Amino acid sequence: MGTPRIGRGKLISVKYQYSGLTEELYQRLVNEHAALRKAHKKGSYKQFFQDVKQCSELQARIIYQAFNSAVVERARISPATVDRLEGIISDELFNDLQDYLSTNYTRGKTAKPVLDKTNAGLPEGLFKRFREEVEELRKEYPNNLNNYIRDVKDCDQKNANRTQNALNMCYSEKAALTPLKAIQMEGLLSRELFSEIIDYVFNNYEWAERLDDEVDRIILKYRTKGKIGREKTTVKKALYTAYALGV
Repeated sequence: MGTPRIGRGKLISVKYQYSGLTEELYQRLVNEHAALRKAHKKGSYKQFFQDVKQCSELQARIIYQAFNSAVVERARISPATVDRLEGIISDELFNDLQDYLSTNYTRGKTAKPVLDKTNAGLPEGLFKRFREEVEELRKEYPNNLNNYIRDVKDCDQKNANRTQNALNMCYSEKAALTPLKAIQMEGLLSRELFSEIIDYVFNNYEWAERLDDEVDRIILKYRTKGKIGREKTTVKKALYTAYALGV
């Protein structure tokens, strides 16, 4: 159980510390919630959610109540809640929450591993090659990398921003290159490098069940016989060992 805290002159029972997030992510969520509250006073707060999400009053209430519950640590924040907050919170926070929960949220429970950001969580040699290719991309598209990403990924600007942010965060070692980020980077790195990255990432990180179809597709497309899945020690081990053996 959580510990009580003092808020607005009274004790608040904290059931889920940091709502299942890291302290840093949780604080960013709290800060953005406070900024929204300040920008949208009592009468316009709910309307803001309706306008952004283009939804009914009831649906807006469900979204902001889930947001409020996470902020006061009454509930773990889930991938579904984060998905509903798209457009409400900043793209950067939305992307970081999705990324964190993709590797730390399983069947309603959050794990507590702190991902190592050194070399973006990759072996040093692999990270060095990743940086070199990102530098080449930046050199080739100094002013229109976002447009290039949109063309390659056939996506809108918002999704291109997330992909570009993933590249930048991993390049600067501010985030680990997780399965979600690897999926976002498909098509932007050389096939050889991307294949080696997914070999490593899919064998060393868990991912949310909602990513299973994308992971399956990528593994079948880029698989290297005898390597993918061999080191995995989770429930998915049998499946990816079978892929590796060509079963």
